[in-house]
Amino acid sequence: MAENEKTDIKEIQTEEQSQHQKPDGILTKKINGKTFVTEIYFDKKSKETFQDKLFKVIHSKQEK
Repeated sequence: MAENEKTDIKEIQTEEQSQHQKPDGILTKKINGKTFVTEIYFDKKSKETFQDKLFKVIHSKQEK
């Protein structure tokens, strides 16, 4: 991940935390007796879709 992407993620997290908005989705997954809850927030102004972003993540993991 590039340095500017890390900065962008931190800025997005800070914005979301300060707005206290309701999540657009919630994922719940139980692994080895522990339950993980993930809140999902979508950028309404983004031109990329969730599918586009997911593809990028999967593609970057396969390159490693």
